[in-house]
Amino acid sequence: MAQTTAAVPQSCGIVEISTNGSSWTDISGVVNTLEQPEQTRMVGEARTLTGELPIVKGGKREAMDVVVKIIYSETDAEAYQQIRAIFETSGCGAGAMYLRYSPAGGNADNERLTSDQGVLTSWLYPNLNAEEAGPIMTGFTLRVGGFTTTVISS
Repeated sequence: MAQTTAAVPQSCGIVEISTNGSSWTDISGVVNTLEQPEQTRMVGEARTLTGELPIVKGGKREAMDVVVKIIYSETDAEAYQQIRAIFETSGCGAGAMYLRYSPAGGNADNERLTSDQGVLTSWLYPNLNAEEAGPIMTGFTLRVGGFTTTVISS
């Protein structure tokens, strides 16, 4: 196979959030990293008296954690305040959110990965560090069952 000429830089993506799965808010302007989500599959195994090796069978896919680091801001219209409010709500359905992202930037013909409804399982409040000059970083972890991959139409 020849070397690819279609590699995508890691710094060109777009990240969006939603509480209803239909109205999306672009939070790319504060996202620093979206760690590579890893999904695993349940695996079972059993041995018999005769064989040396186990019989291995695959099952259903496991839930996955999407870890996103964002820049702290006290502006109500930005991601920190919006996602914090979702995380801090209580009651049935607390912390429910969707996430979608396009590694190549969200243009026509780019792939987009859209999560099913997930739950915010952790939230990073701002820290302070007298030894650092950069922006305060916060973030969240969203547990989702999986992603649906589509191609963005023009």
